[in-house]
Amino acid sequence: MKKTRIISFIITLALVITSVYVPGYANAASKAKLAKKSLSMTIGQKTKITIKKKNAKAKYTFKSSKAKIAAVNKKGVVTAKKAGKAVITVKETLSKKTRQVGKVKVTVNKDTPTDAINIPAPNNQANTPAQQGTTPVEQPTAEPTDTPTPSPIPTDTPVPFENLVEVSALKEIRSLPNVFEYIDGTEVNAENWSGRAEEIRQMYQYYMYGIWRDGEGESISYNTSGQTLNIDIDTDGSIEGQKAGGHASFNVNVRVPSGNAPEKGWPFVVYMGDMSEADYMLENGYAVIIYDTAQVSSDSSARTGAFYTLYPYNNNNWREQTGVLMAWAWGASKILDALYAGAAAEYNIDPDYSIVAGVSRWGKATAVTGAFERRFKISLPTCSGCGGMGVFRYNPNATVTQTYDVSSLGYQNTFTYKQGDVETLGSIQSSGESYWFCNRFLQFRSIYTLPFDQHFLSTLYAAEGRTLMLIGGFNWDTWQNTPNLWYNFQEAKKVFDMLGLSNNIIINLHDTSMGHNVVHDDVVALVKYCNEMYNGVDVPDFDISDLHTSIFDMESTPSGINNKAVYEAQIPQ
Repeated sequence: MKKTRIISFIITLALVITSVYVPGYANAASKAKLAKKSLSMTIGQKTKITIKKKNAKAKYTFKSSKAKIAAVNKKGVVTAKKAGKAVITVKETLSKKTRQVGKVKVTVNKDTPTDAINIPAPNNQANTPAQQGTTPVEQPTAEPTDTPTPSPIPTDTPVPFENLVEVSALKEIRSLPNVFEYIDGTEVNAENWSGRAEEIRQMYQYYMYGIWRDGEGESISYNTSGQTLNIDIDTDGSIEGQKAGGHASFNVNVRVPSGNAPEKGWPFVVYMGDMSEADYMLENGYAVIIYDTAQVSSDSSARTGAFYTLYPYNNNNWREQTGVLMAWAWGASKILDALYAGAAAEYNIDPDYSIVAGVSRWGKATAVTGAFERRFKISLPTCSGCGGMGVFRYNPNATVTQTYDVSSLGYQNTFTYKQGDVETLGSIQSSGESYWFCNRFLQFRSIYTLPFDQHFLSTLYAAEGRTLMLIGGFNWDTWQNTPNLWYNFQEAKKVFDMLGLSNNIIINLHDTSMGHNVVHDDVVALVKYCNEMYNGVDVPDFDISDLHTSIFDMESTPSGINNKAVYEAQIPQ
């Protein structure tokens, strides 16, 4: 009997201990839930989402499915933008685990709602009882917010993609497509640019790169082991094409500088592949994250890896087709998710000061990444060529031979581009590259039926606090056709100029004898630019306008070649 009592006591004690300590998320015993699962609002009004039984140690994030209808900031304040319906997803992160608290269905009406709380907009006067005669009201963060959530799928039109037609219905455009005109003919200006940008993102998803996955239906967790950051993604199957109960993972290598980090942590660069200038970036105070894209997607038509485990490619449904370039972009987005979830604090990294870079095919992927994942502050698509930042319509296929004086770069005197030496539409539609894109892109037989050109992609970076740095090379890099990159810069900059963001787009053309990569000349220019533009440093003998010119501007050269005249002769009329 005595022995039985002892055993019984031990079992009871074990149960008590188990109930007190359960590893991971369960230990938090979170019971947070939404006070309301639906809201009815009117245009211009604001209301705050209330979470009942919040855990003081948890972090809560809010994401709108249609920010153009109902925007939400990091404090959960919803702003009704225009009539329509949207869904706000609320997530809780605790002990490195993320779960969905719930979703709030928002209906924005023209009539006054009954359940909206009107939160006064900020003004220039202090909101104090003495001045206002009322209890202070916490002001919502002004849009756009810094909520660390992935960039959403564009939904500018009432039904996404509704204004887009099949490839067979597209008309030829021999001149350059007009970025300053909506599909319906509406003229673009600074006030309505955001809508045109969303329309362009839809076009690229529909016709070229495939569907962008914005993180809806995903849960992110991570763990660190020295320089290795392991990222785990689970999916609930709540959106079309997403696997229910899916799980995938990949890891990246994180290197941080020595010494004391800035107050907010180290700025950092995510590099697709192997960065030859990693040491220079570390020495100049930038952490380096090496991203092995093969773990996220194979560079092949097999489309295997973490992304396609969660989003299988469906040849029979265009809404379930994401090309490899976009899949690699998704992987870069998940790195940001993990950093915002807590990994940034562990590595003493500033998640808001992010740079993404890659060369060649990864240059194409970098171009796509920054265009769709707008949390990246700076993007360096390098030597990206056709299908990246190379404009299709500038001297198509290099049918006209062009010879330039490149002596100022210090390697050789002249360089020639001619037909057969450059990447073309046919090249990227071949079996060795076609999987980078969606199926519909393979239907294009002429560059002139493309309803956009690649300067459109560059314009998607035009936003306050963001920078696009175009990088290209000469000498042994004929394939990328650098003149059409300079044309991209010139045309895209017109949008940046319109928005008062002229210094947010820059270009650096280097001598590729130093390597087919982000080379030393590029990172030196990048560090100078960041110091001048974002770090409050006055850099001697440097001006951002230095990165607004190139050898294609040169009219007088040692060889007697007028580079500018040669270049301008092939500008599409």
